[in-house]
Amino acid sequence: MDKLVKYREIVKAILTRYYEFDREQPSPDVEPFIAFDEVRDHYFWLQVGWDTTGRTCGSTVYIRLCNDKVWVEEDLTEDGVTRDLLEAGIPQSDIVLGFQHPRERALTDFSVA
Repeated sequence: MDKLVKYREIVKAILTRYYEFDREQPSPDVEPFIAFDEVRDHYFWLQVGWDTTGRTCGSTVYIRLCNDKVWVEEDLTEDGVTRDLLEAGIPQSDIVLGFQHPRERALTDFSVA
């Protein structure tokens, strides 16, 4: 299987699992969504609605595929989506922590870019 196709399937499966877990514990005023753009390789798990502090609308996880790598651009999960990516077989050398400054990325075992 082509690496990009494999990574695409892994990312979609992980985000779908997060989404389904979130739907099992619903908040009456906040609704989860997942959005997959397979043409441009952008993948989102989003929350939209109202909480005790006001309007909430944003991504909990945003992953994109670029240059044969998995870029984690946003990760607000408790344990980190990178753990799930690693467990699914994506090597550290193919994961970029895009939410970190490039100088900080160089201090990790993950790809810089």
